[in-house]
Amino acid sequence: MAKKNFITLGYILVFWGLLPGSLVALAAWGQRVFGPGLRLPNLVPAGLLLAGTSGVLLVLSIAQYTRAAGSLPISAFPPQRLIRSGVFGIWRHPIYLFSVFFWSGVEMIFWPAGTLLVSFPALALGALGYARMEERALGKRFGNFYAGHRGQTSIIIPRLFYLIRPLLSVLCRIYFRFEVSAGENAAPAPPFFVISAHRNYLDSIFISLALNVPVHFVTTFEMFRKAASRIIFVKLLGLPKKRYKPDVRNALDIRRRLLEGCAVGIFPEAERSWTGAMMAFKPEVLKLLQSYPDIPILPVRLEGTYAAWPRWARGPRRSNVSVIIEKPVFASRGETPAGLEARLSRLVEPRLAPGSGRRPPGAAGIESLIYRCPECLSYDTVQSGKGPEFGCSKCLARFTLLPDYSVRKPGDDLRASLESLSRPIHIVTDYPLSAPDAVIIWGQADLAVEEHGRFEAVGAGRLELTSRRLTFDSGGVLYPIELDSIRSVVIEGARKFQVYGGRPAGLFQFELPGQSVLKWQSLVVEIVRHRHGFSPSTA
Repeated sequence: MAKKNFITLGYILVFWGLLPGSLVALAAWGQRVFGPGLRLPNLVPAGLLLAGTSGVLLVLSIAQYTRAAGSLPISAFPPQRLIRSGVFGIWRHPIYLFSVFFWSGVEMIFWPAGTLLVSFPALALGALGYARMEERALGKRFGNFYAGHRGQTSIIIPRLFYLIRPLLSVLCRIYFRFEVSAGENAAPAPPFFVISAHRNYLDSIFISLALNVPVHFVTTFEMFRKAASRIIFVKLLGLPKKRYKPDVRNALDIRRRLLEGCAVGIFPEAERSWTGAMMAFKPEVLKLLQSYPDIPILPVRLEGTYAAWPRWARGPRRSNVSVIIEKPVFASRGETPAGLEARLSRLVEPRLAPGSGRRPPGAAGIESLIYRCPECLSYDTVQSGKGPEFGCSKCLARFTLLPDYSVRKPGDDLRASLESLSRPIHIVTDYPLSAPDAVIIWGQADLAVEEHGRFEAVGAGRLELTSRRLTFDSGGVLYPIELDSIRSVVIEGARKFQVYGGRPAGLFQFELPGQSVLKWQSLVVEIVRHRHGFSPSTA
């Protein structure tokens, strides 16, 4: 104990006595040498602001370290566990960082020229060198966990999400009346999985705002195709996953993040629900969770996110959004995938009606989902406007979208959910299988083909579907895709659909202005299933 007290006293004398005194001497010397010839504005207010702000953060950093480690921040007595929460979850060395800014702010008040030209550069370089040396020791001590910590934090400028988090939090609370409810269910210490139902483009943002740890969300590979969006999503810790074929690299990325002690976010349905109803979990997700029975699974229930931005809608809407953090669970050894899915579904499935009840929602864009009239089952006859009503131009049936996102016919008190209303629409029984080369549907489309991980635009043309093939004709140049070669038909966003198939296999992306891509996906999948006995992947 005496030796520890002696070392502690030595650190206090060096870092809070000798070092500040040396810096003051450097700043004063620099002021005498450079001050007379260097005209600077009054930097006293800036020094006071810098010293005050960094001083508060410095005290906070020391307090968090002492509480987590049980001792003062002395490198001779390193903590038994890696501190990754609070300010240490944003900056790797907040005590060094804010010490530099605090002493520089104090000196700037009295010796501005000496501080800027001599004292600050010397202190910053010394602190950076010492931090780098300490990082090598921490890397040896904590291994993969420290590698993961380095990937989520920075030395000076915080990661992108921490920079935009305050703004996102304010916007979500104002626009969506965003609330978080955790009760006694706190997030476990990483590593852990985060799972949730998926209804909204912004679901990962809602979850990230609710948790106090960075979350590496599995994200569609489409967000990484272009350089600008790739930089953004890498900074936001996204893990790219190709939806159209098995992605071994994504599985390895997940494994590496877990070994590094990170939180990995997964939407088990693998895509946003069109109707707000819970969809089946993907088998590969259940297999992944069962592969890590010792890793906690944190279920998060999102309420109101469907009404905040239905997949078929053209933009976000004002709605109440709540994030409910459930108690962490584990994938039991020997549990069947169906049993695990049922258990997790009960925890993440929204329990409230989608709408807030304040006013009827607009139905604009609903024809992307209801692409056949629910009454006469005619294709492409449903029309919508800005209000809650939509109808069929052929049989003249009219429908009203209610605040809870159920649908009612005028004059009829019966209500139908979007799920029950759209289910019969997707049952295909009337395509002309007896005429193999007859065109089932066609439309004008824009085609792009994947080349070396990027989409290269082919141009506009005519897309046709027969019971044998999908054919794109661009000025006489044909791109035929035999239906028995198709292994995947996925929808990106709500306006594009991608087909993985052909001989040799390739990825084709179609955009059909004015037509429902859900209709094309449903028809292709149903015909392949009927004629060839298998169903292409749809997520």
